Amino acid sequence: MPPLEITASDFGQFGDPSGTFCLITDEAGHRTIHCRPGAYDRVLHLTLPPAVSLGALLAQHVPPGAHVLVACPGRFLASPGPEELGDRRLVVLPAGSTPLTAGHVRYFLKTAARTGIARQEALAEEFFDRAADTERLLITDDETGTEAEFDLAAPDCVWNQQAGVLGDGEQQIFPPGKLSVTAAEITAFSADARLGGLTGTLTLRGWPVVHRGADPKDAPGQQRLFEALAPLVNLPVRLDVAGGLITGVAPGQAAAAPAARALDDLLAAEPLYRTVWELGFGINTDTEIIPANCGPNEVYGAGHGVVNLGLGVTPATRFALAFLMPRSSLLASDGTALLGARKAVRRGRMQRVAGAGCGCH
Repeated sequence: MPPLEITASDFGQFGDPSGTFCLITDEAGHRTIHCRPGAYDRVLHLTLPPAVSLGALLAQHVPPGAHVLVACPGRFLASPGPEELGDRRLVVLPAGSTPLTAGHVRYFLKTAARTGIARQEALAEEFFDRAADTERLLITDDETGTEAEFDLAAPDCVWNQQAGVLGDGEQQIFPPGKLSVTAAEITAFSADARLGGLTGTLTLRGWPVVHRGADPKDAPGQQRLFEALAPLVNLPVRLDVAGGLITGVAPGQAAAAPAARALDDLLAAEPLYRTVWELGFGINTDTEIIPANCGPNEVYGAGHGVVNLGLGVTPATRFALAFLMPRSSLLASDGTALLGARKAVRRGRMQRVAGAGCGCH
């Protein structure tokens, strides 16, 4: 495979290019990725040694004010603290909790270089402005008729933006493109926290993501669980939710029974998975789904945004699950589509259905 050629100033997530761009990879990436500076003064390509933390490498070897991109497949990276990060701008490809290959890394580096950051910024602003003007959000699946309501007045939820342009001292996922609401601060999982404003029925039908923690002994179980849930790509499974807790799992059709059973067995074995921890909204319209257990799939936004659901957070749970729902729509309380499948149709059809009733890298 020939070396991958990338240009630092193509990554709009950092804002205006200036000074030093730093690319941090593993040894293989140092040999197979070549980064040109473009509009930057220089490129610094560093290798992250196995025994060194990302924060320590930043503090000791990366100049202040640098723009830093990290892509280390198979490595679990703790977010650096404010003193270690300083005024550097940092983006990290989540490459430890799911099995990313070198080919996946190459794909995301190439697609992120053409990601429309200004469009993402506008989508995020529009989303939050419109969400602020509604009392509740509705998640609907027109094919199965399911609806769930998320009451925006519910307490103790935190809105997160992993999209748009970074400022000094900020860090973000790579590639960018996810908005979300979590039951607490995203780095402070609590067994008692849940999205209590969420009630109704959700249809899972799309690629699942199964994250694991740092213990390599969990890798075989991760793969087995992903394979058991993989039929959700095409087959619907319904989740009944009350006050942010999953109360029932049912197949949407007979062929989905094994996937529904696998999920139900997981909930029975570990009640913490019944807690709905996150509602996510992928808005990256410049990437395609990787047909595998791939963490960066969570930013996938199709053409008009994709709803996803998050259950569990490692290490409180053995695995953390995300379910993409590209056939679902997110609506304001007046039936206007904020994102998803119904936003893809012309405005005259958007009002047809009204319903009452949506840290480790």
